[in-house]
Amino acid sequence: MKPFEETIITAEELVSAQAFHGHKCPAMPQGLRAGHLAMDILDVSRARGGGELIAVVETGYHHFSGCFADGVMVATGCTVGKGNLVQKPLGKFALTLIDPKSGRAVRVIPRYERMSQCLNMDFFKLRAEGVPPYALDPDVVEPLIEDVMTRPWQEIFEVKEFTHYPYEKAPEIFDAVQCAHCGELVVTSYAHKYGEQWYCGPCLDQMLHTGGMPVESR
Repeated sequence: MKPFEETIITAEELVSAQAFHGHKCPAMPQGLRAGHLAMDILDVSRARGGGELIAVVETGYHHFSGCFADGVMVATGCTVGKGNLVQKPLGKFALTLIDPKSGRAVRVIPRYERMSQCLNMDFFKLRAEGVPPYALDPDVVEPLIEDVMTRPWQEIFEVKEFTHYPYEKAPEIFDAVQCAHCGELVVTSYAHKYGEQWYCGPCLDQMLHTGGMPVESR
């Protein structure tokens, strides 16, 4: 790994990220730091459009520390709307950041020893009992955030670099049609032609399962 200078996350950025995320917790700042670390290693800037960087996050749905993904989005600029955030629901906490221009990529993942200790912390015990994160005592939350933000990255993350990462980004589509049944606009690559008419997926599915034209939407 080439020498690099790790970006110092300012208090202002952390507060802004917490406002975006909606509450204070240790997982979002961990994703924030992982995103910056990956950019530092690749020597790239935050994405402004959809083709500059691709972030692949392996968090799934409805599991602890899934907030990691929001921190990645804030740091890297890879978002759902720009189409450069890819979520692979594997139940992990890894980020792979890809630079399509150079073909390089870096995978950043919290160390097993660190993550495995989380479930024994008061923060996660209370969360497992159903206490919302925003209702927790700051004395339970703030030390964890401070630890994530100040501990040397080598003690938090494992890093793997790739010099030629295979990734082919799909082109952005600018064509759309009107569904012949519901009348809503559908991007052409998601629409289906049946006879001489275009339909969205739900309307066509309804047509095929009823044996005729789709029934009126409710």
